[in-house]
Amino acid sequence: MTQPITAEQQKAIDANIYVHSFLANAGEYVKSPHFRPENRAKVRAIVERVVPSAPVSGTMQAIDFGCGTGFMIDLVKDLFGEVHGVDITQDMMKQVDLSSGNVFLHESLAESTPFATGRFDFACAYSFMDHLHDYRKFLEEAYRVLRVGGVFYSDLNPNRAFIENIASLARMGTDKVSPIVAREFAGVLSNGTHYQDSVGLDATMLELAEPGKSIDKGFDATEVLKAAKAIGFSDCKVEYEWYLGQAKVMHKQSAALAQSVDEYLCSILPASAPLYKYLRFIFTK
Repeated sequence: MTQPITAEQQKAIDANIYVHSFLANAGEYVKSPHFRPENRAKVRAIVERVVPSAPVSGTMQAIDFGCGTGFMIDLVKDLFGEVHGVDITQDMMKQVDLSSGNVFLHESLAESTPFATGRFDFACAYSFMDHLHDYRKFLEEAYRVLRVGGVFYSDLNPNRAFIENIASLARMGTDKVSPIVAREFAGVLSNGTHYQDSVGLDATMLELAEPGKSIDKGFDATEVLKAAKAIGFSDCKVEYEWYLGQAKVMHKQSAALAQSVDEYLCSILPASAPLYKYLRFIFTK
């Protein structure tokens, strides 16, 4: 379904092509924590938990919005008869492994794909929604291409409550905060500068490529759930992911302790919401 592209959306599109072409060609994606075995195993387990039951007839099909170099495709292609990856950056899609024979790539905007209504059983968008100028238009398209009963899974969406919390702490000064918090000042508030200094990526272009983070300061869980329900999703859930300091607990102490802390913090939501970096959305049509 073709939709008109606004000037602001075009800026985000151009910036995304620049940023992700740069990072793909520089080999930066393979260095991402996403590709660590423990994270791959975790995401695979989530997919197995939320993937819908097979339809009465036909083979299940999946669509990966913002497929990039194929992180999600590699994790789900054995679960579906067909997996269709959608992206706007050719330099990223060139790195997708097509050897399984059931993976198909499409250069297309996520908000306006060429697929028939109700075609897919599963849709995913991993570390992607913050790159969109208007996530609501994207959710409308995800809803359209899913069959009734199909599931939309989106992960690693920046949590606005966390970003606002870190920004508030930064305004108070850094002389008495822990190194863990201090690192978040750079990662959350100066990510563009980090990439510019480390690999030469234009910081301004990175900000333009992430309007959901740079302009909207992340996603408000309540707001996104409300939007999803208004679009028509019948079951809308949000889960909180990666609390402040989790990496230290996991790697310096134990994975079991990290999980226990996570379970406790989840038990006191929404009070603990500002401590989580990311939001996970699971919507059923």
